[in-house]
Amino acid sequence: MTDSVKPLNFEQLTNILSFVNTATAVHVGENARIEFANKAMLTIWGRGSEVKGKGLNEAMPELAGQPFMEMFAKVWREGITISGKDTPADLLIDGVLSTYYFDFEYRAIKDDDGSVVAILHTATDVTERYLNRRELEEASLNKKLLSQEQLLNEQLAASNAKLNAINEQLQKGREELTRINSELESTVEDRVKALIESEERFKSMADNTDILIAVRDHTGQLNYFNKAWCQFTGRSSDQLLNRGWYDLIHPQDKQKFLNIHQQAFSNKVSYTAEMRLMGSDGSYHWLLKKGTPRFLSDGNFAGYISSCVDITQQKLSEQQLQDLNEELAASNEEFSALNEELAATNEELAESNDELQLSETRFRNLINQAPVAICVIRAEDLIVTEVNNGYLELVGKTRKQLKGRMIWEGVAEAAEVYSPLMQEVITTGIAFHGREHELVLNRNGVDETVFVDFVYEPVTDLTGAVTSIMVVGNDVTDKVIARNKIEDAEERNRLALEAAEIGTYELNYRNNLLIGSKRFDEIFGVSSPISRAEVLKTLHPLDAHLSDQAHAVAQKTGKLFYETRILHADGSLKWVRLHGNVHYDSDGNLKKLLGTVIDITGFKQLQQQKDDFISIASHELKTPLTSLKASLQLLERMKTNPTALLPRLIDQCNRSMAKISQLVEELLNVTKINEGQVMLRKQKFHLAQMVEECRSYVLQMGSHELVVEGDTHIEILADENRIHQVLTNFINNSIKYAPDSKQLFLTIERKDHSVKISLRDTGPGIKADKLPYLFERYFRVDQSGVQVSGLGLGLYISSDIIERHGGKIGVESMVGVGTTFWFTLPDQD
Repeated sequence: MTDSVKPLNFEQLTNILSFVNTATAVHVGENARIEFANKAMLTIWGRGSEVKGKGLNEAMPELAGQPFMEMFAKVWREGITISGKDTPADLLIDGVLSTYYFDFEYRAIKDDDGSVVAILHTATDVTERYLNRRELEEASLNKKLLSQEQLLNEQLAASNAKLNAINEQLQKGREELTRINSELESTVEDRVKALIESEERFKSMADNTDILIAVRDHTGQLNYFNKAWCQFTGRSSDQLLNRGWYDLIHPQDKQKFLNIHQQAFSNKVSYTAEMRLMGSDGSYHWLLKKGTPRFLSDGNFAGYISSCVDITQQKLSEQQLQDLNEELAASNEEFSALNEELAATNEELAESNDELQLSETRFRNLINQAPVAICVIRAEDLIVTEVNNGYLELVGKTRKQLKGRMIWEGVAEAAEVYSPLMQEVITTGIAFHGREHELVLNRNGVDETVFVDFVYEPVTDLTGAVTSIMVVGNDVTDKVIARNKIEDAEERNRLALEAAEIGTYELNYRNNLLIGSKRFDEIFGVSSPISRAEVLKTLHPLDAHLSDQAHAVAQKTGKLFYETRILHADGSLKWVRLHGNVHYDSDGNLKKLLGTVIDITGFKQLQQQKDDFISIASHELKTPLTSLKASLQLLERMKTNPTALLPRLIDQCNRSMAKISQLVEELLNVTKINEGQVMLRKQKFHLAQMVEECRSYVLQMGSHELVVEGDTHIEILADENRIHQVLTNFINNSIKYAPDSKQLFLTIERKDHSVKISLRDTGPGIKADKLPYLFERYFRVDQSGVQVSGLGLGLYISSDIIERHGGKIGVESMVGVGTTFWFTLPDQD
């Protein structure tokens, strides 16, 4: 039984797939051209149906520098499947570049021959799942921190009990205070100097961190800003001290921040605030500002030290973390209360030694909490005194392998290059800054090539002597590799365009200015940048309207395509084909057109040759078929009553059939050549017999004589039938085009390890401009087809036969003198 239901067509299938809930797309080629994308995939991309037919990079420019295009190219080239879980991707949705997380798969789809024909792309947005899991991990970490705080509180209670016991002992030892005071004064003086040195180290460290650090005294007067503040605001340190930075606060955040700051200052307590601050680039950045009160050893309020961290990216996900932030705020309040208790305890133990230890602690905490890799090395013996986790991760070493050891024992692989640099910094006191240095680090037992931005910053004492070297580094390997890949891809694209001789151009719709590549300028004979009107002047007058018509269609469809003729000043004519894609601005207005141009003159000439061949072939076949039909009709009438015309009609039929067979044989030979099916049956034979057959053939024609010159008894290794076919073609051409040359001269000679066979006539000759094309398909000296018949295939077939034998073929002619066709065959005697 026949199924009456029609099969689904391609449009129906794609329409059905567009309703699949799973985000699905189909791509083709290394540039991941989008052939199909359902609604779910377009929603993930934040794009509409206009992306179909575009490469993924063109449709989603924000993917540049991300690994996805290389994954698509690898799947296409190698026919594999690549998938991932919780993979981050930066996507531009509604004008906002945000990070999303996906489970995805790129699967190569192959045809029956195993060739990749498409890439099936499926994706699931797991951003919410990923962020929820991360929130749970952070909540767990906060819970652990709270437990540690409780343990600290218990330890503080125990410390208070011990302090009470110490106080009792101090009461008993009061009589010794006089002696101790004198010793203490000396100790205090020494430790005050150490404290000053510690503060200097603090300032040096603060100037080499990305965190914005500032200090104000007990009156509220600002007296210190680090370099990060200057770089962020674009103001010098003096300008910040004199003008401050309140004028850079976003109007909506200014009053709220001032209230928080003034209230905290009045109560001499810590505070935390978020605000938007205008940077030197003219845009607002979200900053997290924290202020901590400072107290002197006697308990007097000394002012505030504050820090600011850029949290712009964190604010993008702040709404999702609001509940967790409320819990953290409560924890911060508890921390503040705990800090106040610790401050009260420190007040009771206010001694200069404590101030020194506090400064050292701040120094270490800043190193450990810094977002970059930091290592502090003692200058005198290059022993590592401080190192944070970021530095350990950068060099792939454990704390045990570095801290307390000489730096070049822990990082021996870098000693040869960087030991002299560090010694130079110690000697001169001048910092060394390295940008994208390439080095090999042995990370966890494996040699890895990395790129690092780093600085060797000298730390000096009050006398100016270098006491330590602070190494601040940042791993920029991913950035360098990504940039190199982009540069490689751009170079490959440029080479591909040059190899294909494709010109590229950009048309600005706002000012009609056109900028083209070198090849574009060569094709049109112009020098860009140039106005579109000037380019249109190069078009053939009959084609001048085509450009405006094509642009009118392109402004509706987004695609430009047309072919036109270019008329150069020297009168030469070229055919060109132009493609282009229209781009719009955010308001949907025409912005620019990016396109390509290619010279298709040769293609157009080939098309014309094929058209001429079809016309000639139709004419050539029609003539013998008409004659054969007429003869057969006459034979049909006289089959019952033969007349004297019967033998003549039969001869006429045979001649017509021979002509048709010859034409069909030429077409079959061309087909075999194109399909690579021409087989040679080589064997040794003497030329004498073949020459005699040719002489007899000419005698049968009755109009010409073949004069043979040279050695006809030469023996050659070749396909005798094919070589006979070439000679017969030469003879037929001479008889056709030189009918008045009654003698044809066939010459055979040995020359340069080959045998050369030439056929010369004394006919009208061939014009020099036609000689280069004689051995091409469909070419005929008489293009009109009026003087002689033929398909223009004989010499093309002859050329292929001689080339397959490893020989050469050619022609020499002079108008009014005659023409000589020749070919050579290897002499294998």
